[in-house]
Amino acid sequence: MKIFRALFAGILAVALLTMFVGVPSAKEEPPPPEKMKKLSFPKWKEFKTKNGVEVVVVEHHEQPVATVYFVIKCGSTLDPEGKSSLASYTASLLNKGTKTRDSDELAEWIESYGGDFGAGSGNDFTFVNVSILSDYLDVAYEFLADIVMNPTFPEDELEQERKRVRTALEFELSSPDAMADRYFNAVVYGHHPYATAPTVETVEAVAREDLVAFHAKNYVANNALLFVVGDVEQKEVKKAVEKYFGDWQKGDPDKVVYPEPPERTAKNINLYHRPGSVQTSLYLGHLGLRPDNPDWAAVTVANKVLGGGATGRLFMNIREDKGWTYGAYSTFTKPVDVGYFRATANVRTEVTDSALVEMLGEFEKIVTEPVTQEELDDAKSYLIGNFPTTIETPNQIANQISQVKMLGLGKKYLEGYRKEIAKVDVAGAQAAMQKYMHPDRMALVLVGDANEVIDKVEPIAAVALYDIEGNAMTREELAIQPSDYDFDTSLIQDHEASYAVIIQEMNLGDLNVAVKRTGDEKIEATSEIVGMISMNETLTVGAGNLEPLAYNFKMAAGPQQISVNYTFEGGAAKGKIEGMPEGPKDVDVDLVAGTLIDGSLDLAITTLPLEVGKTFQFPFLDSQSGSLQSYKIEVLGEEELMVAAGSFSVFKVKVKQPDGDVLIYCHKDAPHYLVKQEMPAQGLTIELKSRTE
Repeated sequence: MKIFRALFAGILAVALLTMFVGVPSAKEEPPPPEKMKKLSFPKWKEFKTKNGVEVVVVEHHEQPVATVYFVIKCGSTLDPEGKSSLASYTASLLNKGTKTRDSDELAEWIESYGGDFGAGSGNDFTFVNVSILSDYLDVAYEFLADIVMNPTFPEDELEQERKRVRTALEFELSSPDAMADRYFNAVVYGHHPYATAPTVETVEAVAREDLVAFHAKNYVANNALLFVVGDVEQKEVKKAVEKYFGDWQKGDPDKVVYPEPPERTAKNINLYHRPGSVQTSLYLGHLGLRPDNPDWAAVTVANKVLGGGATGRLFMNIREDKGWTYGAYSTFTKPVDVGYFRATANVRTEVTDSALVEMLGEFEKIVTEPVTQEELDDAKSYLIGNFPTTIETPNQIANQISQVKMLGLGKKYLEGYRKEIAKVDVAGAQAAMQKYMHPDRMALVLVGDANEVIDKVEPIAAVALYDIEGNAMTREELAIQPSDYDFDTSLIQDHEASYAVIIQEMNLGDLNVAVKRTGDEKIEATSEIVGMISMNETLTVGAGNLEPLAYNFKMAAGPQQISVNYTFEGGAAKGKIEGMPEGPKDVDVDLVAGTLIDGSLDLAITTLPLEVGKTFQFPFLDSQSGSLQSYKIEVLGEEELMVAAGSFSVFKVKVKQPDGDVLIYCHKDAPHYLVKQEMPAQGLTIELKSRTE
């Protein structure tokens, strides 16, 4: 029976989505809007309360709605070492209990008035907001005052948040795109706080006492900005702020010290090895601008030409002309401290070097050659014409003004944005790229199968090689190590079992498994799903050491189908993979000693002498990519587990695969057959319903 992998679960999720919503068409950027017309930007008024709250009021009476938007000047840059996610946890738990209401009562209270609540934390700031009908504005004030000033951070709610963050982190660690983003920040920012990212250890390290202390220190009146936007009157806002927030105490909040990020002197490649990956995530860039830089308008226009959308040069080259990716884009970010320039694309493994060359070529071109007048006009027209659509609602206005205030840019920045864009000419756009684009000293961060791409990309720039966890590797370590483990296959006896298959809380049907010994020579295993999807798998392995002899797999879900077929002879695997997004693939790979196929992983676990803390490592042929990989099996602990088939004493086992971890709960006593499997990042679970021998 197949121990499902992240790739399978991803295909399944996409297939299910298309079953219900249809196949999405390629995203197209709308045609450029008309030239600049007169725009009356909503005026805003500012005042500061006696206890130090900075208040911005924007009267916008077009609709009877309002947004009350708090910004607290603290974010992940204040997370203590070893406790990443502290600022995020604090923001997420504000509405999970106060001194007078629990989480359910808070939710019912604001929802009963049609209020829409949101909270979150970024690098530099935390935001908390409520959008509501203006008739109920006092409810929004009272609600926000309660959760911002009086949260209790219940331990049970914190544990639920830990679980949610762990699941999100597991998904991130299984995503090459997310890992490329994480490593890009680390390479570009070095020891700067913008480089910090949560890990399983830091997520677990945050305790309730940390939240209480962080809140007491930083959620103080003189560390807050309050934006009230919409169908409001300034004099009424002043009264309400004094009424609901007048008792909020001042404090001495933490201040961030931003060290200087490292200066780059050369172009180089950081290659993170993800065995079997069918795509390479390319993240290319370097440090950018600070928010008060006077050249932002020219940089914005030039980047729109380069990669600021589906009409940008990167997109037109890599996607439209070459067909190597679904999209290629670039951006200059604008945080409180220095931002970065970054261009991204996910390309097929076999064109990694070609895409890299094309992207670097586009960077060189926009630095050395003026953009055309047509490109410039189109970029300016889009940016100028699109701006009014970003200030149509109170929530949008609050977001725009808060960004300006947080970055210390002042009213004139927003009010003069379109005029500054309109003044950019061809020479100004090129001068900006010459000043802020440095193709000769870019960080080139690649996440993909190093075995497939390293020889191709080495001529482009010097390569530093790492595993997917960020540990330095050598070329020699790329080779999969053989194994001579002696499996106790006598533990594998004829049996049948049925499992419930659930993805994202949707029951897809039953997985029926049958394992049968054929004399003393072979073990045959068949698996079938009948329900919203169909899946058939047949596997034949040697009865002595589980060496693969034949393997066939088919799955269909709506319009999505995949089939895999392998034969094994003379220490080699030959096969064909069909139905993957990159097209059919023929496989002819030499195997190392002891190679198993991923479809036999549960059979291998059945035979192992499991003990808490013990680990095992084997070479595996990944059936869905045709590549050799190394799977690490770690016994985490013992549990009592209840599933549909009953109550079981189980070992909790983590299978570490290149594309993400799988949790397996197997029968504690030998044979260690599968009771439950979880892939939290994909929301996939299978649970034992019945088993007969």
